[in-house]
Amino acid sequence: MESPSLFLCKGLLLTASLLICWNWSTAALLTSKEMRFSAAEGAKVLLSVPDQEENLLSFSWYKGKDVNENFTIAHYKKSSDSLQLGKKVSGREEIYKDGSMMLRAITPEDTGFYTLQTFKAHGQQEVTHVHLQVYKIVTKPYLQLNHTRLKRKSASILTCVSPDTGVDINWFFNYKPLNTTERITLSPEKRELIISPVWRADVGIYLCEVSNSFSSKKSYPLLMALAYG
Repeated sequence: MESPSLFLCKGLLLTASLLICWNWSTAALLTSKEMRFSAAEGAKVLLSVPDQEENLLSFSWYKGKDVNENFTIAHYKKSSDSLQLGKKVSGREEIYKDGSMMLRAITPEDTGFYTLQTFKAHGQQEVTHVHLQVYKIVTKPYLQLNHTRLKRKSASILTCVSPDTGVDINWFFNYKPLNTTERITLSPEKRELIISPVWRADVGIYLCEVSNSFSSKKSYPLLMALAYG
């Protein structure tokens, strides 16, 4: 009869870790885990798998989920205290003897899976798939106004200009969250603020804010005034 297997999943708070899952078979010495990390663009992140140092004989890091020599980042052997770099090393890695790996100056292109393969005493082998999500730091937006001279009861369109996509946009009037009405509306992506018609009560300071999961930036304030005559 086939041996039963067990699958467990639990939250684990590390510097950048979000989730750790593991499974093992009672009849095998091979175990596998999956972990998730996230960090902001330009930062450094430590890909660390707990409880690796005890009885550790050797380990290898790979780019991607395949344990394949062509995807090797580095291989460490404890008996000779030697570190051998592989084809996928970028020069931004720091390898530690406990099996952890530091990635410096990360970019969105570093997003993806990394695999740690460890060999321990008594024939124990462990494979850990680590997923790294790198979030982009948003660019500071700026405001554009469709008319330089606004007149009462005319229409005004303010545009929040940002090269970033997939971001949240919020608007502020006189440094407080803007309330939309039938007269003050936003475009579907919230990049445009339409005021039609413009009233005297609309005179003041406008700002927009662009944000994602890891960062947010506001535009410089723009003063909207009415022209008379």
